[in-house]
Amino acid sequence: MRSLVKSCYLIATILLLTACGEQTIRPDKPQYQGLLQAQNYYQSQNYTSAAQAYTLLHRTYQDDEFAIYAADSYLQMGELTQAQQMLGYVQHSNHPLLSLIRAELSINQGNYNVFLNDISGEFRPRFLKLHALVNHHNQNYLAAALSLIELSTLDRFADTANDIVNNLLLAPEQSLTQALFNGQVTELQQGWLEAAFIAKSPDNQATQEWKYRWGDHPGNAFFLLTNSFQNIAVLLPLTGKYKNISHSIQQGMIAALYQDVTNEQKLSFFDTGSSGENFLSAWYGAIESGAEFIIGPLEKKSINKLAQVSSSTVPILLLNQLEEGSDSLGFFQFPLAPEDEIINVASRLIAEDKKRVLLLAPESQSGRKLAIAFESEFNANGGELISYAFYPESTNDYSREIKETLGLNESVVRTRQLQTAIASKLVSDSRIRPDVDAIFIIAKPNQARLLKPQLKFFKAENIPVYSTSQILSRTVDTDLDKDLNGIKFCQSAFIIDPMTLQNVLDFDVSKIEGFKKYFALGYDAVSIYPRLGWMQTMQNQQFEGMSGLLNMDGNGKIHRELAWAQFQRGKPVLLAPLNPVSEEVLTNDNNIN
Repeated sequence: MRSLVKSCYLIATILLLTACGEQTIRPDKPQYQGLLQAQNYYQSQNYTSAAQAYTLLHRTYQDDEFAIYAADSYLQMGELTQAQQMLGYVQHSNHPLLSLIRAELSINQGNYNVFLNDISGEFRPRFLKLHALVNHHNQNYLAAALSLIELSTLDRFADTANDIVNNLLLAPEQSLTQALFNGQVTELQQGWLEAAFIAKSPDNQATQEWKYRWGDHPGNAFFLLTNSFQNIAVLLPLTGKYKNISHSIQQGMIAALYQDVTNEQKLSFFDTGSSGENFLSAWYGAIESGAEFIIGPLEKKSINKLAQVSSSTVPILLLNQLEEGSDSLGFFQFPLAPEDEIINVASRLIAEDKKRVLLLAPESQSGRKLAIAFESEFNANGGELISYAFYPESTNDYSREIKETLGLNESVVRTRQLQTAIASKLVSDSRIRPDVDAIFIIAKPNQARLLKPQLKFFKAENIPVYSTSQILSRTVDTDLDKDLNGIKFCQSAFIIDPMTLQNVLDFDVSKIEGFKKYFALGYDAVSIYPRLGWMQTMQNQQFEGMSGLLNMDGNGKIHRELAWAQFQRGKPVLLAPLNPVSEEVLTNDNNIN
């Protein structure tokens, strides 16, 4: 009898537990009528119906989770206002989706300074995408890459390879080195990191060893679009007025070539002459030498002749740009274009919240062209060019143009009008217009040394001044350049302080003589030519060169993003990057495995 009672008790217990289990996992509880249908809409990405269903559920049952899913459905449709409204109904919730929605809404408003709790489970892939996006925007490139690598293991449909390559190429070499010795990285991440380290300074032997060890690892994306040309011809004006510039370019090219001791490539130099007079003999000499790749020409007359005669299938990297309207098909272009610097200045002004700007530019065709380019770029990014003037390059007195730009003439007119109205003499002090955030000057060193003191004379000394790289003379003269103190300007870090690259180069950068910017041009031309196919396929993806951060547009033209410096005590001093957000702000879990 006791045994029978025990058995009945056991059966009753099992039935009770089974019933409890069914109640716990049932997706559509009786008290939540319509939940199953809302879930089906959401999972099938029918967000319009999902938003309506979850909104109705929230109105009926006042459950925070329904408001969260309604908000996310609106977010997926791009209905940001409705999404924000639904979040307003959330009272108390730790649902992981809530922080993701808030972060995405913040990003949609242009704010990437967001906090993300580390999320596991079903929302992990979405967290990783967002984590990578925020870190990339805030220049935490290694963290972005590691998130994308993990994402590739969780979402087989995610197309992450190109973004991983881009972030790892942008990551500082020191960060890669530290990560390689971090015991917490996974085997998959290790392969990516090693590939990135090798790709930063191509070494044929190291590349082959990597491929042998890692086989079909997705890090092969670093090497799929690189070429291995051995015979490279370089067309330069080795004689005439550009010979010193060409010599600096040659030095940079040779330095880049010998960075890789296993390199079997050969550079052959051909003289085009200073005005293209020797171009044809240089061109045919390069072709007859069996050149597989051609770098150059440099000066415009040779480039114009090349555009007329070239029917070769040999790829060409010009060290300048084609004339506007020319057919760029078949050419890569690597100019040190002032238009790129205009974009750099406009971006910096906006980043520093200087949105109302005055402009002083030289009275010349190039000065007006750059002024127009600046106004277009600045306005497109939310800035306003409130006044401008073009100063004559043939004089040392720019007072008329400065007074006009600062609004001082208008101040005098207003004083005279007031004086007439009240019929008595006024003691007035002319004042510059009060709505000025910054002044942008396009000027060479000699012009800038006159403009800055005259701006100070007219009481504009407290308005920040910005400029382009042309403000920097080849030779630093602290006595002359003390008049430039305070001016911020864009330039490559290598030009400002060559020693910043000493730890990654196997030659003494302090011994570089001549034109450093052309040394950098030559160095980068040899460094990037194996990657031109990759850069063309992955447009706007950046490569860190001596000339700056390099990227290529759809027409095969390479553009530069430059560092920033400021004159202090007559010397240019590199400025730190603009406050990239620390990764600690982004997540409370800094070790993503």
